[in-house]
Amino acid sequence: PAPPDAPGFGAEAARARLIGALRELGPGLGDVALRCCCYLEGLEAAEKKMGWSARSAKIVLRIALHRLKRHYERLG
Repeated sequence: PAPPDAPGFGAEAARARLIGALRELGPGLGDVALRCCCYLEGLEAAEKKMGWSARSAKIVLRIALHRLKRHYERLG
């Protein structure tokens, strides 16, 4: 394995990858993915904080995860 300070590794590289992925998702999809996957916020809590109707976050999160899959497949 490469050392943690090698290019592409470490906190700065991780931050850049996260920002790139969230940019790819755009607003809405990126928001729900960040809240539910990174902040471990529940779907109901995310819906309330974002002003969405009940059970909508599950559908939006599913779309976001499919887009993330495509994003990372393109990166290799």
